[in-house]
Amino acid sequence: MRCLLVSAILIAAFVKQTFASDRMTEENKNDIEEIARILRETVKADLETLSTQHNKLVENAIDVIDKSLEYVDKFAEDLKTHLEKRIADLDENTMTNFELLESNTETMLNTLSKTTMANLKNINTKSAEERNEIIWWTHHRAHLHEDILKTRVTACAYDHGHFGAGVVAYNSKDGGYIEDSVSIRIYNKTDITQEDVLNRETGVFKVPEHGAGEYLFTFTVTIDSFDQKLSPSAYFFLKNGEIIAGTKIYADVGFSKTHDRVPGSRTIFLKLEENDEVSVKQVYETDIQDYQISFCGALLHLEKASESPGGLYADATAPQFPSGTEADQDAWEYEMPEFKTTTIEPFDYESNRNAKESIVGQTNILEEAKIESLKAEAEEWNKTNWP
Repeated sequence: MRCLLVSAILIAAFVKQTFASDRMTEENKNDIEEIARILRETVKADLETLSTQHNKLVENAIDVIDKSLEYVDKFAEDLKTHLEKRIADLDENTMTNFELLESNTETMLNTLSKTTMANLKNINTKSAEERNEIIWWTHHRAHLHEDILKTRVTACAYDHGHFGAGVVAYNSKDGGYIEDSVSIRIYNKTDITQEDVLNRETGVFKVPEHGAGEYLFTFTVTIDSFDQKLSPSAYFFLKNGEIIAGTKIYADVGFSKTHDRVPGSRTIFLKLEENDEVSVKQVYETDIQDYQISFCGALLHLEKASESPGGLYADATAPQFPSGTEADQDAWEYEMPEFKTTTIEPFDYESNRNAKESIVGQTNILEEAKIESLKAEAEEWNKTNWP
């Protein structure tokens, strides 16, 4: 700013000198000499001061820039070293953790495999036990069904004839059991005799133990109806000694002694219990016998087959009824490995603190380069001083 002021003065003087009149020559000369003095004594000194301070400022700026570059280079190098070390530590720690994870995974898979195999073995053992129980239970239940299917009660007896009133028997020398008609088996019991079921002496068919069910009975007879001086014969089925209504067999036809024999037959179905007795009775007194009598009884349906063919083995509420239960199972839990943690230390740049403080200390270089005052400021620069 001071330089501009000096230039303005010079220009003003020049212009004044050019356009001034001759009468101002002396004043101009004095003004020029004054300006020359100011230039020599003031402006020159101020220019030297400015040059000195400028050079000092440049030198200080260069020094600060050099120190700053040195600091930045050192900072970058130290930061690089710090990062390389941290990355190396992190890499080493990561590899260690990967190896630990691999080892732990292998161990966990091995324990899982052993636990799984042990559990499968327990399941297999338990399944085998329950399977055997089911087979055993099913076998016994099937055995009962088989026994029911095997059960059969059939017996037929015959005789030459029957005379008079009373229960029909089949015990004469001409009587007997019809060939291949007797077949007796209750469940798996085969020691029941034909006499135990159909007694020829008494003419009674007796339901054996565990033989309750539905039975078919057939009685046949040839009635001699013409020769009777008394009433012709009349036959009834008996159950436990009582006449069964609707089972009568009767005939009174015939017109000669050679044409007076009438075949009669009756078939009935009865539901009987154990030890029930069935027989046939002729109820009228007669004076001649009837001929060709036969009596058959056969089990059609065993009562047990409808009530409870499986017996206890069909009862799902029975304590022994097979049921599935869980096999003992070993628990397996995944165990987390203890990974090594990586601590990232903060980068605290303390190794070059002096250099940093030296740079910070140079923040007053502008203050040091500041010119407190110039000699030109002491001059009188008002308008009256101008040439």
